[in-house]
Amino acid sequence: MLFGHKKLAVKSYKYQYGKSPILHNTLKKRQKLLRTNGPDSFHTIPRKKINLKDLAARIPSRAKKLTTLLVIVGTIIFLSYLVFFSNYFNIATIEASTKLSNTPSLGGNIANDLASYKGKNLIFVNKNEIIEKIQKKYPEIENIEISKDLPSTLVISFSEYPLVANVTNVSNEANKKYVVNSIGYSVKENEDNPNLPYIKIKTDAPLNPGTALIEQDKLKYILDAMAYFNEKFGMKILEAEYQVVPREVHLRTEKYFYIWLDIQKPFENQLKKLKKALVKLDIYKENLEYIDLRISGESGEKIIYKRR
Repeated sequence: MLFGHKKLAVKSYKYQYGKSPILHNTLKKRQKLLRTNGPDSFHTIPRKKINLKDLAARIPSRAKKLTTLLVIVGTIIFLSYLVFFSNYFNIATIEASTKLSNTPSLGGNIANDLASYKGKNLIFVNKNEIIEKIQKKYPEIENIEISKDLPSTLVISFSEYPLVANVTNVSNEANKKYVVNSIGYSVKENEDNPNLPYIKIKTDAPLNPGTALIEQDKLKYILDAMAYFNEKFGMKILEAEYQVVPREVHLRTEKYFYIWLDIQKPFENQLKKLKKALVKLDIYKENLEYIDLRISGESGEKIIYKRR
C-alpha cells in the first residue's frame, strides 16, 4: 500500500452518452419510490372521475342545440322558397286612393295604369319606378307614397295640387273655361268654381289642356297681386287679364276700372306708387277707365290714368 494509506473506495458511475450520471440516478430513485409507495404517493397523477349526472345532462343540451339549428335552417329554406319560388308574394291587388281628390276617377285610373305590375313579386317591386311613372302621366299629383301590404297588395296614397283659379282662354277659334291647379294645369274643363279667382288669357290659338295653361310663376304672380290689392286698398278684384305677348296683367276692380301691371317687375313696388297717389287721385270716387302703373319715372312714382 503506497504511503501507508488505504485505498479510497470510489463509486463508479457508468456514463451514458447524452445523459448526466446524477440525473440518471435520481430518476431511478423516483421510479423506486413510485413502486414502493403505491398509488397513494404524491408522485402519481390522479385520474379524473367520470360524473354520470353531468354526462346525462349534456346529452339533452346537445340535442336541444341540434334541434334549434335544424329549425333555423328549415325556416330559412321555407322563407326562401316563399320569397323566390312561390306565388305567395305576387301582387294581386293595387289600391290607389287619396283623402281629398279634385278628380274622383283619378285613383281608379292610376290603378288601371299599373295593372302590368300584377303578378310581380311585391317584395322586390321598385317604388321609385312607380312614382316616376305616375308623376309623368299625372302632373296634377303633388305627393305620392307607395307601401306594401303583405302578402300581395300594392297601396298607393297620393295628394293633388290644390285648385287655385278659373282660367278662361279667349282665342280666335273659341272661348274655353278651365279650373287650374297651383302649377297651372287644367283639372276640369268647361266649368268653373265660383270660390276661386278668375283669370282671362288671350291667345291667337287655343291653349293645349294637356300642358300647363299658364306658367306656375306667372300664375302665382297674378294671384298674389290680386290678394295684395284687395288687402291694401280694400277693393275687390273681379278678374285678372293676362296678356302673354306684352307680358302685362290687367286687374279689373269692382269699380270696373283696370290696374295695369308689368309682370316682369314686382307688383308691390307698382302698387305702392298708386298708394302714394291716393291724395291726388281718389280711386274710390273717380270714374276711371284704367290706371297704368307700368311706367317708371325719375322719381319712380309716375302713374298714368284715364277717366271715362
